[in-house]
Parts: sequence; structure tokens; C-alpha cells
Amino acid sequence: MVAGYTLQAAGIGITAFGLRKHPTNELRRSFIAAIILFTAISFPAMLTNSTAGAIVFGCLMNGLCGVIAGFYLYIIGRRGDANRRGVIFGGGYALATVSVGLWAAVGQAIPFRGWGAPTFALLLSAGMIWMIHSSGLLSPDETYTGQLSRSRAPESIKKRDWLLVCGSVVLISLVKNLGFGFPSADIEAGLIPEISRIPYAAGLALAGLINDRNRRHGMLCTVSALILPFLMLGLAEEPIACVISWGLDYFFFGFFSVFRVVLFFDLADQTRHPDLAPLGLLLGRMGDAAGTTLYLLLAGNKIALIGIAAILFVPMVFILFLLHQWLYEPEIVQQRSEQEAFEVFCLHNDLTAREREIFRLILANQTNGEIAEALFISENTVKYHVKNVLQKTGCKKRGELQNKFTMALYPSVRESTNIFSESEGATSKNV
Repeated sequence: MVAGYTLQAAGIGITAFGLRKHPTNELRRSFIAAIILFTAISFPAMLTNSTAGAIVFGCLMNGLCGVIAGFYLYIIGRRGDANRRGVIFGGGYALATVSVGLWAAVGQAIPFRGWGAPTFALLLSAGMIWMIHSSGLLSPDETYTGQLSRSRAPESIKKRDWLLVCGSVVLISLVKNLGFGFPSADIEAGLIPEISRIPYAAGLALAGLINDRNRRHGMLCTVSALILPFLMLGLAEEPIACVISWGLDYFFFGFFSVFRVVLFFDLADQTRHPDLAPLGLLLGRMGDAAGTTLYLLLAGNKIALIGIAAILFVPMVFILFLLHQWLYEPEIVQQRSEQEAFEVFCLHNDLTAREREIFRLILANQTNGEIAEALFISENTVKYHVKNVLQKTGCKKRGELQNKFTMALYPSVRESTNIFSESEGATSKNV
């Protein structure tokens, strides 16, 4: 388990590094190649009768699993709707988790020995490759559609801030796994791992919804769930209480999984580097490996486990408090001011309800085709509304419309522009 976490982190790191150096070149082919290689290695991994062979091929599969996860998170960070990434990741992860549980249940009823399982994996991989090839999401000419979620400039993110973010993810994952040993505790307690997928999937889906609705609430839910590792350690010898807390722990594990990924989605937006999106899962896996290692080493010493968890808990809460102040408190004021400015701008320019929807998606750099897909209308209808929005606001192009709203949103920008223009002899009307 520890080796699997470590190798997955290594695979994610390799993908993130490659995407940093070559953000679009051969992206689609690289992703497809990783899936083909993963599928090819799955055949000897599932068919071998050798323990050593299963370990070797299993380790290779974990590394490639990290590579594929890195590509997946990169795609969400690059093209996913900034307001729906929690649902995209949490919902997709939940569906996959339930699917694997159902597959395990079917495998118990109808054993897929021999070539059955790898053949089914081959069909799934073929379907995934077809989707990647036909979707156009990884075209070399695509442009980054991420938006700055706050007004803080990318260069204002200092080394101390990066240490704060990275340290919080590692510590959260470490304390979580130190208290529960996910999923090593299942084996020790004689529990069925497949059943755990039900509360875990529910937690993933709910965490995605909460984080999309309010990042601050998602973070607070994550911090609140950190009390569960102590409950798990304290109730380890109480059968009924242990099973209840076991289910709750898996449920809240979904909040940890979503929070650490969504956190780096936001930072990828803020710095306009979507290759940073996979780092949340990478750091989380590092914390998972460290926490599980400590749990296994100290499994027979409950006092030591509780003591170390408590010692790590204090700096972790302090770091999360600083992270909350730095990252999310400015966002609350920012979101309120942006919404107010948006409403005033729409009222001033007499935009209809549909035109407001179009205008909001224009600000998100959505194309006509993407707007049509999001609103379930034709592209010609979108063009008609875009034309009306531009006419009402007195703009000729989308870029001019976005700049006009930015000036309305940030008066300081407008004032500095006026001062600069006046110094150059420009008129107020031209400004």
C-alpha cells in the first residue's frame, strides 16, 4: 500500500513535469500512450501466478495510474468550468468508486478468472481512448480557459505561501492516515473493503457540491473531519462503535480527497499554470504514504499513535488557519463585490436574463460553441445574443467588453487609466 501511494505520486510528478515543459505538444498522444501501456501491463499483472511478478507489475501499474491521473487533473484544470470542478472531480471519482465496487461484487458472484478481467479492462481502455480522440479536449491549438479566481496577481504568491499550501495538504493526509491507516485498518478489522466504497463515494459527491458552492465551507468540513482519526484510535476495541466510525471516516475521507485537489485547481487558475493542478493529489499521496507507514509501524501501540497524531494536529490546524486567511477570506469580499458589480453593470446596460447568462460566460472566456452547449441552445442563438450584448454595452469585440467590465469592477484600474490617458493628452471620452 505504501509503495502504491509512493509510485502514484511519482507518476503524477512525471506527468506534471512533462506538461510543464511541453504543455500542448503531443499531449493527446502521450495520454493515449499511457493508457495503452497501463492496459498492456495489466495483462501479466492479472494473469501471473508468481507473487514477485504480481508485485512488480502491480507497482508499474500504480506508477502509470499516477501518470493517467496527472493527465486527467490537468484536463480538468485546463478546460473544466471553474465553478464546477469540485463536482467534475468528486462526481467522476464517486462514479468510478461505485463502479469498481460493483465490479468486485460481480466478480464474487461470477468469478472472472483467466482472461476475463484483462479483456474487460481492454474494452474499457479502448472506449476511453476513443473518447479522448474524438472529444477534441487535447487539441494542440487549444487555449487556456482558466480564470483568475481572485484579484491577487500571480507574482504575489511567495515561497512562504507555496510552503503553506503544500504543507497543509501533506499534513492533512498524514494525520488522516495516521489515525485510520486507510485502508490497512480494513484488513486488520476483517471488514470488507468493497462496502467502504459506498460511504466514500457519497462523501466524494457531497464534497464536490460543497466545494463548488463555497470553497470556505469545503475547507471547514475538511478540518472538522480531522477529529475522526482520534475517534478511530479511541474506539478501536468497541465493535459497534468502530463500524459506525469506520463508515463515517470513509465518508469524510471524500472531503479530504476533494479539498486537496480543488485547492490546487484554484492555484493553477491563479498562476495560469494548469500543470500545477495535479500537484494536490501528488502531495496528498505523499502524505498518505507517510501516514500509512507510521500507522503500520505503531499499530500495536495506541498511545504512541494518539500522541503523534495529536502533536501533528496542532501545527496542521495553525497552518490551515493561515491558509484560510490568505486564500479564502479575501475571496469572500471579492465574490460579493464582483456579484454586485455584475448586477449593476447588467442593469446599467439593460441586459435581459438570457443576455446576462451569455455575458457571464463571455467573461469566463467561453466560445460560442461552449456557451451553446452549456445553455442547451443553438450556436446561432448564441451569436444573436452576443451581438445584442455588444451593441447594448457599446463594444465592438469581446475583449473590449471584458476590459470594460474589469474597469467597472476595479475602480482603481479605471482611475489609473484615466490619469495615464490624461497625461498623454487623451480625452475622457476616449478613455
